[in-house]
Amino acid sequence: MEIESKENWYILNGNLKVGPYDYKQMIHMIQKNELMDYSYVWAPHLPKWSQVYSLQEFSRDRFLLLKDNPEYKDAFIQRKNRRIQNHVEILGHNHIRFFDGMITSISEEGGLCLLNTPLVQVGDKIKIHLKTKSTIEKSFNIEGVITRKNFSKERLNSKSGLYYVVNFVDLDAGGLAQIKEWIDTPAESQRTA
Repeated sequence: MEIESKENWYILNGNLKVGPYDYKQMIHMIQKNELMDYSYVWAPHLPKWSQVYSLQEFSRDRFLLLKDNPEYKDAFIQRKNRRIQNHVEILGHNHIRFFDGMITSISEEGGLCLLNTPLVQVGDKIKIHLKTKSTIEKSFNIEGVITRKNFSKERLNSKSGLYYVVNFVDLDAGGLAQIKEWIDTPAESQRTA
């Protein structure tokens, strides 16, 4: 897989042009939440400064393909806990407003949520209720902190379009047991709960 520009990436920090960085450094900064989807970047192959989320080089699909590439493997942060795809509807609030949405992937320490609100910000503490539809699976509550806000082309409705990475700070034993069960039985967790 050929990358348009492996070197000479620049980041716009206010009015200051910072860089150059190589592509692996850019991936690593995204992984560490030092470079956000809404940050502006430029490289020699680009006609103008562009937001990270709008560039194919930084798409989720590209990252999935590069993760196992030996040349780029060390650019990605290795997760401590296994994360699986599991679409579960949620209701939540950030102590100011209510929202709904879904968790699209989950681990014992966090999840990726597609929320029906653009008004939740990085650093917000949120409470969410996972509404499982199965009588076997248990619904549960989680308290978490938003650590990243990602642009998405997927939409639940006209209010959505943003993914939020949530780190769990309070998860009861029943909720943790349910997450472990989803992880231990991945075939079951690939469906919509």
